[in-house]
Amino acid sequence: MEATYTLLLILAAASCGTATTLFRSARQAPGSIFTVGNGEQCLGSDRSTGGVCLSRNQCNTQGGKAIGFCGVFATCCSLNACDIRTNTKVAVFINPPLNRESSGLECSYNVEINNNNVCQIRIDFETFNLAPPTTVEAVENVTHRPGYTCRNDIFQVTNLHANSDILPPLCGDNNAQHMYVRVNASTNSRSIRLNFKIADRNTQPNLPQATWKIKVTQLECFNTLGKYRDGFLEAITSSLPATPFSSSADRDEYLIAPPGCLQYYPDRTGFFESFNYNRGAGPYIANLAYATCFKRTSDVCGIKLTAASFEMAYRTEDNMYLDTDCQMNPVTQGSSQSEDYLFIPEAETADGLRGSKYCGLSASNQIIASTPPGPIYVHFHSDNLVTNDVPEAGYRFNYNVLNNCYLRTNTFH
Repeated sequence: MEATYTLLLILAAASCGTATTLFRSARQAPGSIFTVGNGEQCLGSDRSTGGVCLSRNQCNTQGGKAIGFCGVFATCCSLNACDIRTNTKVAVFINPPLNRESSGLECSYNVEINNNNVCQIRIDFETFNLAPPTTVEAVENVTHRPGYTCRNDIFQVTNLHANSDILPPLCGDNNAQHMYVRVNASTNSRSIRLNFKIADRNTQPNLPQATWKIKVTQLECFNTLGKYRDGFLEAITSSLPATPFSSSADRDEYLIAPPGCLQYYPDRTGFFESFNYNRGAGPYIANLAYATCFKRTSDVCGIKLTAASFEMAYRTEDNMYLDTDCQMNPVTQGSSQSEDYLFIPEAETADGLRGSKYCGLSASNQIIASTPPGPIYVHFHSDNLVTNDVPEAGYRFNYNVLNNCYLRTNTFH
């Protein structure tokens, strides 16, 4: 009872804390009529089509199309072609016109590192609709099948050189998702390739039309002000507007992800979901293992997760879908059984249920508080197994970081 009471105090702190917290988003340098092509986003003359602000020569050499103007000396450039090479700080790539005659193609974008301070590349999927992941047809009297993988349309980041990260292939509906790529110009990791492989719609006419619009932002880690940004001073300096004298690295600081994070949410409130969540229909992609991270400032002690939807595979209906119910001990492992789970460290539900690995419906309709001593993150793991009649739809959570946990040393004892 005491544990439950404490958890309610933790959850209540999220709403209390956010009322007095300074929010911000990544700051951008102010626009100017003297812009000469800074790689920032822009709108075309129709005020609806997005592009990138480049010089006319840059736009032409990168295979783009001028759709408007940026100030006096630059053009708003739409990069809706394939085989584009760019080194601008921000680039926006849009699918070329696709129909049955032009499908069955590969479309690649080569992103070259802008300068030696670039340490991460953030890829935002403003629009991302590809054919969904699939598995083989069910066979009578066979309980298990291979997991859902990208067999038709495939998006993948390649040409990673010395980068040790293994980035997953993606497909399906990933609108508003994003991913991070680590780069290091000092180790010859000076470019990455974003590759779309689109299946032939002539032979598979039932596949949905492939469309995408992705924003690629090169983030710089060097920051002379970083050591001074802590606690209250950070809240003050981060709320100040950018100036023409602000460095790119200073503006990028807010978006820099902690090491090991495929996804990163720096805002204090928001939502996140599994890849190919597809408005709750899924299915999620097999063979994934990645961390979704959240910004931990000096005043943050945890995070509150409110499940909008949660439906993952499970081993058997005769358990609570927690911890060892989600992943078997390898010593006792026998026949193939599901090992899909979402790992939430130091987690407890509002009704007092404690656990770290969630599968099945264990997090469905739950409010979960996670108060780890270190980084704030969740870790998703999916195997290569589908069990008949066991859905693998995925999850969507709303989140609020906590800055007042009211914990006492003996509360949970």
